[in-house]
Amino acid sequence: MSLSRRQFLVTAPTLAVVAHQAWGQKAFPDQPIRIIAPFAPGSSDMIARRLGESVSRQLGQPIVVENRPGAQGVVASRALTKAANDGYTLLLGTNSTHAASIYLFSKPGYDPVKDFTPIMRFTTNPLVLCVRADSNIDSLKAFIEHGKTHSGQMNYGAGNTGSLVATHLLTTQAGFDAQAVNYAGNAVAVNDFLAGRLDFMVTDPMIIKQFVESGQVRMLGLTSRKKLPLFPELAPIADLGLPDYEYASWIGLFGPAQLPADITQKLYAAFSDALASQEAQQYLNSIGMIAADLPPATFGDFVKDQIQVWGHLTSAAGLVAQ
Repeated sequence: MSLSRRQFLVTAPTLAVVAHQAWGQKAFPDQPIRIIAPFAPGSSDMIARRLGESVSRQLGQPIVVENRPGAQGVVASRALTKAANDGYTLLLGTNSTHAASIYLFSKPGYDPVKDFTPIMRFTTNPLVLCVRADSNIDSLKAFIEHGKTHSGQMNYGAGNTGSLVATHLLTTQAGFDAQAVNYAGNAVAVNDFLAGRLDFMVTDPMIIKQFVESGQVRMLGLTSRKKLPLFPELAPIADLGLPDYEYASWIGLFGPAQLPADITQKLYAAFSDALASQEAQQYLNSIGMIAADLPPATFGDFVKDQIQVWGHLTSAAGLVAQ
């Protein structure tokens, strides 16, 4: 059906406006994408850098990772809440930034659900229970028995909230008390552990790997229910005598609140593809992490659930908001 001259005169301006808007709207992304990492350089931000290389090739723009440590990730998280919701500023979020923070800080300055758009979960990250090789403790059973006969006398190092909570959960389920010694990081705590000033640790696999290989440290169990490719022979603690025990931290990607759905999906598709690559899988295996892709909606539900879980964990560990 043809348009009359009058219809065309009425319709043409509207078509012109729509066309102008379509032509004037640049496709995402048309500039570098920045990912704020909430901790000092380490394994977590390296994940973003590794995946970012693949995503950069897919999207045709650089992925820049900026470390902004401070207050268990609160500093970086606050920074994202002030960014435009255009997809060019993202956050590498963790259980610290989006589950534990509201229980550790009386005024974190953000709502972990309302102020962010979940894009994707990258990994879950189990810890390892270990003693020194010169210890008489050679199994989880022996560890529990020793703990019960020396309740309140054993000590352990905790370099972050995850280690503290995971260890408290372990000793509680095992039925004994142990004294926590807090450190600025697990790498620092390991020095005292090796020197004999700490009885045991629940710590990051990569931090302890070299000492396991050198014969200085003995591993007793894994905190997650899923086995770790880095230590395939190491059994989960849940399979060794504490069936209800499970702990793993996690890392994911967030955008500011109300990030447009098309941008969210485009970012998810690119990062998901990067995570599924053989190169990424091999890298994660080598640093003691497990690929655990969750898409936006599912990841959002997971975060809400984790907030409830961490409320119980921090309360049980006696952690009080500062």
